[in-house]
Parts: sequence; C-alpha cells; structure tokens
Amino acid sequence: MQTRKHLRLLTLVIVVLMAATGCVPQTVAPAATEAPTQAAAATETTTTDSADVPVVKIGFVWPLTGNSATIGQQHSDGALMAIEEINANGGIKSMGGAKIEAVVYDSETSPDVGSSRVETLCTKDNVDIIVGCYNSAVTFPASEVAQRYSTPFISMGGVKNEITERGYEWVFRVNNKASYDVAEMLKGVDLCLQASPDTAAAVEADGGLTYALVYESTDWGSDNARIWKEEADKRGWTCVLDEPVTSGQSDMSAQAIKIKKANPDVINFSFYTNDAIVFTKALFANKINPRLGVWSVGGGSQDAAFYKACSPAEYEYSFVQEDWNVSMPYLYDWAAKISEDCYAKNGYYITSFFAQGWTAAKVAIAAIEAAGTNDKEAIRQALVNLDVKLEDCADSHIILTGYPEIKFDQDGQNTFSSGTIIQYQNGVQIGFSPLSAATPGYSPIIPIPDDFATRGSTSKPWGTAPEVK
Repeated sequence: MQTRKHLRLLTLVIVVLMAATGCVPQTVAPAATEAPTQAAAATETTTTDSADVPVVKIGFVWPLTGNSATIGQQHSDGALMAIEEINANGGIKSMGGAKIEAVVYDSETSPDVGSSRVETLCTKDNVDIIVGCYNSAVTFPASEVAQRYSTPFISMGGVKNEITERGYEWVFRVNNKASYDVAEMLKGVDLCLQASPDTAAAVEADGGLTYALVYESTDWGSDNARIWKEEADKRGWTCVLDEPVTSGQSDMSAQAIKIKKANPDVINFSFYTNDAIVFTKALFANKINPRLGVWSVGGGSQDAAFYKACSPAEYEYSFVQEDWNVSMPYLYDWAAKISEDCYAKNGYYITSFFAQGWTAAKVAIAAIEAAGTNDKEAIRQALVNLDVKLEDCADSHIILTGYPEIKFDQDGQNTFSSGTIIQYQNGVQIGFSPLSAATPGYSPIIPIPDDFATRGSTSKPWGTAPEVK
C-alpha cells in the first residue's frame, strides 16, 4: 500500500489549454480516419507497425474549447492514457490482440455541435462505441443521436437525471447523476451539524436552516438546484434565494449582494470553471461568510484552472462535492502509479476529470473485450451484463474513480457511483464524507471563521497532501 508521505490527492499544476483546433479528429492507433467536414480537436495521429492488426474504434466527444475546455482536456487525457495502456499490453485479447483507435472530437461546449459530432462518429467514422460529453446540456441531446443510430453510448460527466431515464437501451452512465450529488451534499451538511452541536443549536434557535441556490442556467445547474430544493424542503429547510445565472458574466457582484442580503446558512452553487472563478471572487470581495459554508457541486471548482486563478484565501473553508474517491492515489499502489504517469505525461496529478475519462474508456474497452467482437449489439449486451468491482481492479485498473463497483441498472445507470465531500483547510483538500474517503484525524471546520484579514495566510500550495494526524 502506498505510504502516507506519497499522498497525491489533487493536481499540482494547471492543465495546459489546447493550443488550437483543427479539421481532423484526434486519433490514437492504428490509422487516421477520413477528415470530417466539421472542425474537431487535432493533436496527433499514431499508427501501429502492422497493417494486419485488427482495429476497434472508440469515439469521444469532450468540451475541448469553450467554458469547460480545461475540464474536457483532462477527460480526454485520461481516456487516451487508458487506451495507451491497453494497446501496450496486447490490445483486445478476445479479438486476437485488436488495437484500439480513439477518435476524439470537440463539442465546443455546444449541444448542437456535440450532437453533430456524435452523428459524424456514427455515420462517417463508424466507431463501435461512443463516450462523452461531460456537459449535461450536450450529453442529453448527443446521447439521443447515438440511440437513434443504435450505437452504444457511455455518458461520463453529464449528471442530468433524465440522461438515463428515457428508456434508451443504447445509453449507459458510469458516473453519478444529479440526485446522487445532492444526496451526498445534504449528508455532508448533516455531518457538519453533527460535528458542531453548538452551531446546530444556533441554527435551530434562529428558526431552522436556510440556504441560497446560485447556478448556471443550463441543464446541469438547473437540475442540481431543482433537486436540492426538493430534498431540502422535505427537511424543512428554507430557500432564501434561488438565482439562475447566464454563463459568461465578467462580474457577479449583483449576485453576491443578493446573497448577503438573504444571509443564508449555506450557499450551494453550480458553475463551470470561468463562472466559478468570477463567483468565488465576488463572494470574497463582499466578505460573505455563511456559518455552514459555501458548497459547490463540483464542475469548475474541481478544475486546476480554478485554483490557478483564485487565491487560497478565496477558497479557504469551502466545500466541494468531488466526483471520485480522493483517497485513491494513496489507498492503491496501481492508482498512485497512474497518478505519477499522468504527471510525467501531462504535468498534473490525477484529478476527478482524468479519473472519469480513464474509467469511461476502460469500461468501453471491458465491454468490447467481453463481447469479443465489434458488433454493436454484442457490445451493448456486454454493457448490460458488466459487473466490475474495485477490489478486483489491481490488474485491470478499470475503476480509477474509486467507485466500489460498476454495474448498470435497467435504465443504464451505474448505481454504485459515488463521490467525496471535501473541505479546504489551510489550502489542503480534506475529505470527510463518506468515511471510506475521510482524511484521518480531521473533521469539518464549522462554523466558518470570520477571519477575512488573515484567511489563507498559512495555506500550503494547492495540491499539497494533508498530513495524517
């Protein structure tokens, strides 16, 4: 088992944005595809030594430009490194060592573009299976296109509940859905109240817990806010602000002022990277300090670019719902090795997005291996029957996200997907929920201190592993 001194929980270095987009899809072994008419991400083409090696093709659609570009690049990095590992170790053994070719397109963070890319993958590139598209607003219509063309589609990143609730037999989702995210966060709030009985008593004396919802107005943010409100209202919590925001604002002082006036106990926000940066800076500039903290459902606040742009003082004490088990690199030697390889190749250690891209690609490959053919119906059936447990991944390295298991229900949803609630303490990511991902010796800091004059002054560099107490 990896020793504690080798903890690697988050990225240390900002992910480098792609320098340009071109007119050819990115491919990884063994042969380039015919150039599509639409623009796609272009980096490199790698070929195998032998033209006789059989080939299977996996299509990927990620946001490589637009507001989620750094996130999409990490997804792509993970998927491509997973494919490199398989190809280097004999390819698809059930198909005589078939090599995997990845065809990667840029959704441009656009539903229309993402759907068009999926159609191209189905009709021109003739891929055997598709993985994508991170953004819920893109994944929802894009997966419908795959369903129409009877092509297996693995959703990775998109959490909109309805992605796997339309009766589509060709659509599967490895990661959590919005209702899972909300359940994890509400459980985290409960744990915070348990950790600070005095704060819980003060909240109750003031008439009960209050919360503010501030979110990007597309599918992801709206779905999170709707489900949070439904579940919080069942608990008797009171919503004091429900604020959808159009993406791309350069200043969110107006939203910050509304929050300050509403004075909630909890702020829950859902933003992609650029908006998360603007929002976080606005909260700090206005010295907004809810006693139960600022909670993010992930997105931009899981991105290396966010921590490059924000100071430790601006994100200190904040809570983030991370979409993976943050303890993976020190619980498992094989995960630690992948993290080191990721740093050597990409300049950063594993993030949730890299782990998601890797895991989705590995699931697609596992289905093809089980099918023993690139027949789409056989691959679809292999996904239906797939059952992989984390404890069995020492050799296959499939579940880098740390989910205890991957098994799809009748809707195509992996019901074992889960994440980790963390809090930043002295700039360091501290896990505390669930207990299996908790950082030993730590508990959430509640109530949030009103220390704006000194906050962040003793913070360690972002990405530093916590010292085990």
